[in-house]
Amino acid sequence: MHKSALTFGLLASSLVMLVLTPILNQPHGLFSNTVAMAQGYDNYYGDNNSYYSEYPTDDNKYECRTGPFEGFFVSSVEFCDAKKFDDNKKRDHLDNRDNRTGPVGPQGPAGPAGPAGPIGPNGTQGPQGLVGPQGPPGNTTGLVNQTQFTCVACLLDALAKLDTGAVIVNITATVDTNPGTPVQNLTVTFPLTINVEVATLLQNQLGLTLGLGSNASIFEICAAIEAQSLNITTVLNALRPTLTAIVTAQLTNNPALTTLIVEIISAIPNIGNAPAIAAAVTSALGQITGPTGVSLVVDQILANVEVSLGILEECLGLEPTPPTTATLTVNKEVFGCNNFIIGNDVMDCSQMTNTDPAWLSCTGSTISNSPPCLELTANLFDIEVLDNQNSQILPPFEGSAQGTTIENLQPGTYAVNEIKNNQSNINQLGESLNDETTCGVLGFDDGGTLLNTNADPDLSYTICIEYEDEQGNDCSRLTLAGGEDKTCTVKNYIRFTNIQL
Repeated sequence: MHKSALTFGLLASSLVMLVLTPILNQPHGLFSNTVAMAQGYDNYYGDNNSYYSEYPTDDNKYECRTGPFEGFFVSSVEFCDAKKFDDNKKRDHLDNRDNRTGPVGPQGPAGPAGPAGPIGPNGTQGPQGLVGPQGPPGNTTGLVNQTQFTCVACLLDALAKLDTGAVIVNITATVDTNPGTPVQNLTVTFPLTINVEVATLLQNQLGLTLGLGSNASIFEICAAIEAQSLNITTVLNALRPTLTAIVTAQLTNNPALTTLIVEIISAIPNIGNAPAIAAAVTSALGQITGPTGVSLVVDQILANVEVSLGILEECLGLEPTPPTTATLTVNKEVFGCNNFIIGNDVMDCSQMTNTDPAWLSCTGSTISNSPPCLELTANLFDIEVLDNQNSQILPPFEGSAQGTTIENLQPGTYAVNEIKNNQSNINQLGESLNDETTCGVLGFDDGGTLLNTNADPDLSYTICIEYEDEQGNDCSRLTLAGGEDKTCTVKNYIRFTNIQL
C-alpha cells in the first residue's frame, strides 16, 4: 500500500505539471490562449506529444481500460475500479467509451422479402401411421373399372356409326307420260332429305330406358349397362314414338317437296304431259308423307339403330338380344316354254300346269333371247306388300331378280301382291276375270293380261302368277314371327303370246 500511495503522489504531481507547463509557456499570458489550448486538446494525446507511458513497467503494469485513468498504466487495478464512480455516470461512460448497445429502439418497417432459398433435401420418412376408418362408398356411376372403360369405347364407336343430321329417303313414282292409249309408264326416283339427330336421340333413350334420365352421360350409361345389362328391343320400341313424331314433322312441313316436284318434272326428257306427271309425283309424295311413308322412314332409321346396338353388344361380349322384328325380301322371276308358233313371237304354254317341268326361266336358258322373254322384264310390273289391315307398309316397288328387302317388320300377317290395273292392260298388268279363272284351274294363284306396245311388233300376253317362298309354299299371304327372315318370289308365267296387229 505504501508503494501504491507514493506512486499516486508522483503521478498527481506530474499531472499538475502537465497542466501548468503549457500555460506558463504561452507568450501572451495566462488566459490569452485558453481557447487555443482547448482547441488543441487533441494534440496532447497525439503520437508525438504523449505525457504518459505507452508501455507497462514493473511498477505500473496494469492498463486501465475504463474509469478515470483510462489509458494509464497503474500499479493496481483498484485505480480502475468502476465502483468508485457514480453508477449512472459509470454506465454513461461505459456506453460512450465502449460502444456498448443501448436500449432497444422501436422496430423499423419491414424490408422487402429476399429471394427464396434453394429447397432443402427431403427428410427421412417417418413411421407409417395407423390405418384410418373406411370411407363411404364411391359414386358407382363413374368410370371405376376396366369393364366400364371398355363400354365407353364401344358405345362411342356404336354411336359414331349412326347417321346424324341428314337422312336420305328415296321416293319412287310411276308416271304415265301419255295418259290414254297406249300407256307409257315412266318410273321416277328422287331423294328426299330429312334431318334427324339419330345418335343423340339414341343416347337420350338409353338413359331413359336404364332409369337415368335423358341427360345421362356415356359413363353413367355404361355403369348402368354393367349393373342391369341392355335390352335392345325395349330401347327400339321406346324410340319409335319419338322418331315418328320427328319424321312426321319433317315430312309434313317440308317446303322443299314442292320444289322437288318442279325439279323432277323439268328433268324428264321429252315430257309429254306435265300435269299428269306432276299429279303422279305429288301422289308419290303423298304416300311418303302419309302414315305409311312415315312408318317406312322410321323403320329404316330403327334398322340402323338396331345394327348400332348390335355392334355395342358384340363389343361388350353380351348375349345378343333376341330379335323381335322380322325381315321380308320380295323378288321377281319370269318363266316361259320352248313351244313357239310362227317364228319366235308366238309362245304357247297354255296347257301347262304350275308344276310342269317344261317351264324354263327367261334368264339363262334357251328361250332367254326370244321376243316374249325380252319384252317381259322383271321390273315391268309393280309389287306391293300389305299388312293385316290391307294397308301398304311401303310405297309400291318394281320387281327385280335381286329383290327388295323390307326390314323391321312387326310380327304379324302380310300379303304380297303384284298390282293389276282394272282400267287398262296397256304396258301394265291388267285385270282379266277369264284369265284369273283359267290360271286358278291350272294351279296358279292369279292371272292377268298385258298389251306391250313397246315391243316390235306389239305383243299381247296372258300371264299366270304364283307366289312362292323358299320351301315352295304359297306366300301370297304369310305370317312373320320375331327374328324371322323370309323370301317371297313373285313368278310370272307366260301362258300365251300373240302378235297384236
